[in-house]
Amino acid sequence: MKEKHRHHGHRQRKKEYFLKHGIDDMPDHEKLEFLLYYAIPTGDTNELAHRLIDHFGDFVNVITARYEDLLEVKGVKDHTASMICLFRMTARYFIMERKGNILWLNNTEALNNYCAAMFLDADNEQVRCVFLDNELNLIDSEKICEGDFGKVELPLRGLLQQVFKMRSNRIVIAHNHPYGSSMPSRLDADVTYELRVFLEKVGIELIDHVITGTDGVWSMREHETLPDIWRT
Repeated sequence: MKEKHRHHGHRQRKKEYFLKHGIDDMPDHEKLEFLLYYAIPTGDTNELAHRLIDHFGDFVNVITARYEDLLEVKGVKDHTASMICLFRMTARYFIMERKGNILWLNNTEALNNYCAAMFLDADNEQVRCVFLDNELNLIDSEKICEGDFGKVELPLRGLLQQVFKMRSNRIVIAHNHPYGSSMPSRLDADVTYELRVFLEKVGIELIDHVITGTDGVWSMREHETLPDIWRT
């Protein structure tokens, strides 16, 4: 009788583990190995998972990598790169469309996660606005403009029109540093202060300014950047 290959049933065992325990306790390469099953229907995906992790650094960086950059990794073909991009886009769509009762001022983690999701597909700098109701629940979010927050001229008239349209008087401003640190520059802080003062004059409260970067997410309120402008 022919001996079974040592990997026989490996995928099924991984699937059973995933369905029972989820992926939180899986090492990054195992999360990716499991995801790659759906792009590569047969064979061992462990080696490719390790190669992707080595190239990009961790699971999140693989998932947020651009299609063109994924194709630079040996063994990654069009179908695999497309599937990874689809996974990212699906995650973003789910988070962005799951509106209502997910953002509260006392839940900075939820706010940061939502803002990070807004920029999952962005490889250019963007400024976005998150519109909140009086209880700090999410109403909607929208892109305001593109470019470096500290250098672009914010379309304040258009922003106010959207705030009034959404019937929101509390907002969060978010922007991304797609290829740099999330830490705000001095110019970012100065423009935030000016925006806060302007909005307050028309009865709108700037709740936070959140910045995403390659190293994570920075909440100005949480990190007490400009501590004198944030209300308790």
